[in-house]
Amino acid sequence: MYEETLIKRKNNESGSIGIGAMIVFIALILVAAVASTVIIKTAEELQDRAEKTGDDTRDQISGKLIVTDVYVTTAAAGDIDSLTVIAKLASGSDATLPTAMTYMIVCDNGGFQTDVADLADANGNAVTPGNAVIADTTTIASGEMFRFTVTLTNCDEAAIVGASLPLTLNVEGGGDTRVDLEIESIAVGAKLI
Repeated sequence: MYEETLIKRKNNESGSIGIGAMIVFIALILVAAVASTVIIKTAEELQDRAEKTGDDTRDQISGKLIVTDVYVTTAAAGDIDSLTVIAKLASGSDATLPTAMTYMIVCDNGGFQTDVADLADANGNAVTPGNAVIADTTTIASGEMFRFTVTLTNCDEAAIVGASLPLTLNVEGGGDTRVDLEIESIAVGAKLI
């Protein structure tokens, strides 16, 4: 009888220890599940940020214009009135409409002045260096050269020999390109870069 009571007591104590261990085990599983969910969510957010940063960087680098030449087109009264710029889209750029590109020249002409306009002409067209028209509904491909005219309305008096004008080109959704135009001559056809 004594042995039988001892065995029952031993079994009862083992059962109570097993239930406590089971509770601790389940609690650990729940904590691990919550922790793994947080880690997975954080990893996904970091991956999304990295992809967005990569896309933005690619757009900034490849979605921009490269200026190959800038010439004086018209000049009068000791200053430049208009320029002809020959440019192309950088390698890897998406095909872009001429109307999605703009230029800006900033100068100090009795105060802060800017000349800003689309690279396309009044009809929304661009022109190749060989005078072929790129229609406003036709995109310019990566590496395709085209030319446009920069009319100096507010900055013409600042475009004199010895001056430097910053020309900034922008592609919508892409990057900016800045070129400093060093004016050594205002003669028609004079190269500025």
